[in-house]
Amino acid sequence: MTTPRTSSLTLLALLCAVSLTSCNVFDRDAPTDAYFLLAPAAQPKVDGAKLGSVVLRRASVVRPFGERGFVYKLSNGQWRIDAYNGFLADPIDMITDALLRDFDSSGRFTFVAGAGIVTATDFAAEVLVEEFFTDFTDPAKGVAVVSLRAYLVDRRTERGGVHCTLLGTGRVPLHNGSPMAVAEALSAATAQAIAGVVSSLPASTAPTAP
Repeated sequence: MTTPRTSSLTLLALLCAVSLTSCNVFDRDAPTDAYFLLAPAAQPKVDGAKLGSVVLRRASVVRPFGERGFVYKLSNGQWRIDAYNGFLADPIDMITDALLRDFDSSGRFTFVAGAGIVTATDFAAEVLVEEFFTDFTDPAKGVAVVSLRAYLVDRRTERGGVHCTLLGTGRVPLHNGSPMAVAEALSAATAQAIAGVVSSLPASTAPTAP
């Protein structure tokens, strides 16, 4: 026999189940407080002449893309920083670490140094994160967007100067609207952007023209 209390409990359980299965990054009735690491896939070795040694400084970022909370571009043109879901560590530090790893694994440099290593190098790499967000302009088709701009500075002469500019972009659709899907898509888009930067390294090591 079904009592009013039993019916109420059953209805409550059904409502909770529906809430959990439909949860996405815009549902705030039951915040997930989910945090992730940025994990772009490592880049393989690429063909090309050795360019000498390079120091890679910590990347800088265009605001507001350096936030730990996920950054969303919405269909109404507004921007939103997720107060509940985001990265466990500073995303710009993680992008810098991934660039350092992939500059080294590319095989294009004789030596790759991080910013904390004090040593003379042939080049310095200055990186700007121009875009790092998830585009929900079409709410049903979220896309992770990452754009990097790097300047390879020639340090072999006192005059120095920018040897070349390296560009990389990544755009990866989300599998669904969950926080994990956002983190995975941003990681994949970051890998695409880094691949673009590495693939645009110059073929020549000739000094910058006067």
